[in-house]
Amino acid sequence: MNAVELATILLAWVFGVHIPLVYTVLGVLWTLPALEYASRGDGRYMAAVKGVARYLIAVYAVGGVFGTIITVFLAGMLPVFTNLAGVLLWPVWATAIAFGVAIALPLIGYWYRTLGHMSPGRHAALGFLTAGFTTVIPLMFRLVFAVVNYPAGVEVVNDPSSLVGFDLVVRNYWALFSNPTYPPLILSTLLGAVAFSNALITFVYGYFSSNPEVVLISRKVALTFGVAAALSGVWYLVELYYYAPTMAWSILGGMPSTIPASLATVFRPTYSLVAPFIAAVILGLVSAVALLMSSRIKSRALNILGLLTSIATVIDVEEVNLLSHLPYAIIPPVSAAEELASQYGVNFALTVAKVLSASTMATTLNALAEFVSMDPAVLYFSMAFFALFTVLVLVGIYMALSWRRGP
Repeated sequence: MNAVELATILLAWVFGVHIPLVYTVLGVLWTLPALEYASRGDGRYMAAVKGVARYLIAVYAVGGVFGTIITVFLAGMLPVFTNLAGVLLWPVWATAIAFGVAIALPLIGYWYRTLGHMSPGRHAALGFLTAGFTTVIPLMFRLVFAVVNYPAGVEVVNDPSSLVGFDLVVRNYWALFSNPTYPPLILSTLLGAVAFSNALITFVYGYFSSNPEVVLISRKVALTFGVAAALSGVWYLVELYYYAPTMAWSILGGMPSTIPASLATVFRPTYSLVAPFIAAVILGLVSAVALLMSSRIKSRALNILGLLTSIATVIDVEEVNLLSHLPYAIIPPVSAAEELASQYGVNFALTVAKVLSASTMATTLNALAEFVSMDPAVLYFSMAFFALFTVLVLVGIYMALSWRRGP
């Protein structure tokens, strides 16, 4: 096991926990106010709203903690990348953290505590406001992912005084939003979150044969938004083909025509992810079929299958998106590589590509990687023990945040 493999395993593990929880929170935050608004006349969905809301704070807490773990892991395992991304994109990180901690969390707590103590219309408006502020968090973090895909707005400046021979500079932060991979990425994220959360509501309530009206609505929302998210995913793949060829090559299995033959070795991916990508498509289709069949067949096994495939689809898609970057932490654009080679020489272009690789940014883990290779059980025991400790802490957080005074 080398340093890159160790970093990849640990990050994949944390993302596998973090992303489904984030999708659940984001989707639920948009879904519950809609159900509450629809209940303003007769209150028919309020029992379901209160039931799902009980778990919202706990899920947000777990997802937030694992989001913090990702940051800690990045700092410890990819310090060069963390420093680089922190310096380059500090306004993006600052905005996400400010909205996530200072604004979204108190609003979610206030929304939960006032549930049933305001008119449904006013409380639904508060819920939509909360969802809007919370959505800023993925808007910012997905922008970081987009920059990693294709560093639009980031300039490479030759600097002989630099340790690596060049500097990366962002002169206009608004230019980051011009990234062609960003619109389909954030759109598929938001649509997918609503689809995912409503699929969970459908399968969980379907399993217990409760709230049939909510199940009917959630099933329609999950299917509609799921199709829209899939189409956005196709759009994302098209943009990757033209602007992040390493990722497209890894996912689709063939070298994109946008890569010049002379640069094939530069952009060759580490992993072929064709099989995991096909698996994600199959899992998504199975989940969709389970949603359709659940309207006609009352089966606990079917609901369990739908629940598991929905979760597996989200994890698989995110893992493919994460791993397809390798060998790069930040994928150099083809046009930039050609321009740097023309302006500063091929050796300088290769130097930039090497510095942007994950192996360069994970070299500090070599000693740890060698130790884990000799005794892999240490890694798995640590991950399991850490997960148990996290659960115990979060149970306390949930009990503290969800506690209410009696009447």
